[in-house]
Amino acid sequence: MNLAWEVVLQAEKDMRSRERLRFVEAKAPSPYMEVSLIDLNLEAPEEDRIEINPLYRFEDVFGRLFDRNVEGMDATREIFFDVCMHYVTQLDLREGLSKEDYYCSLLAADLNRGSYGVKAKERFGLFKGTQQKELLRSLLQLFRTGNYLEEFRKVVTRLYPRAIIYENNETVQELLVYLGVRETEEEREKAEFLIEAFLPIKETVHIFYENHFGIIDVDETMVLDETVIF
Repeated sequence: MNLAWEVVLQAEKDMRSRERLRFVEAKAPSPYMEVSLIDLNLEAPEEDRIEINPLYRFEDVFGRLFDRNVEGMDATREIFFDVCMHYVTQLDLREGLSKEDYYCSLLAADLNRGSYGVKAKERFGLFKGTQQKELLRSLLQLFRTGNYLEEFRKVVTRLYPRAIIYENNETVQELLVYLGVRETEEEREKAEFLIEAFLPIKETVHIFYENHFGIIDVDETMVLDETVIF
């Protein structure tokens, strides 16, 4: 790992917020790397404090701003350096931004400010990192196609690899959804968000979490103490 934006992407994959990252000027920087790692065998910094060589790519910009020969105002310089590097990494990550990415950012901003309701804002916040991106892309596709069942199926199976969705042949507009995760208050809230965001009110949905409901003649679903009766 060499560049600052790579650290940001890795942090988000590890479910760490980029706002928690603090960029500091490396005391002994390498001329061959932007990110200074004590142990070169590490794939990424293990802490939120990231040492950076500002002259690796931006000597013309930062050479005079962060001249080591200038003394005083150390705390202010540290804060300013952190702000500058956050701005630089943000520019790097926006390079090549597609129209879909832009629309996703607008939709995320609406959700986070509560434009779709306080409950939707809270539930959207339960999804982290790439999960939110999957949600936003699926919502955009839903707006384009209006095919709510297909988009619901896609987003659920992407977020929950073990998920299986069934349509009840005996009852119109009734879905049985097995998620394959332990039932918690957070998972219940996330499931409610998916139902309310992707499905019409008239659709009845039954959510099953850790245990699958029993299906006659399907042995995998008829395991003792691992079956839910429906």
